[in-house]
Amino acid sequence: MLTQTTDEWLNAYTEANPIRSMYAFCINPKYPGYFDLCFKAGASAKVAAWPVKVIPNAFELQRHPYPDMRALKNGFKLLFSKASGVAKR
Repeated sequence: MLTQTTDEWLNAYTEANPIRSMYAFCINPKYPGYFDLCFKAGASAKVAAWPVKVIPNAFELQRHPYPDMRALKNGFKLLFSKASGVAKR
């Protein structure tokens, strides 16, 4: 769940680094077994959040399982790149 503090931090970071993106993991108390991956893709983008489900021995983001946090972060970056049409060079 995106809190005001997280929103402010993501906005401040991308304002100071306008061409960079940033993300944060946010607890979602409304849905046990889930947390949100909150992110902002540059200074002009809006803050968004994707739900992440905690499954046995892994995390699930958009129906893709990831065995650990490193894989989850890399998977998020790939999914976001595909969703936004950004080609990796």
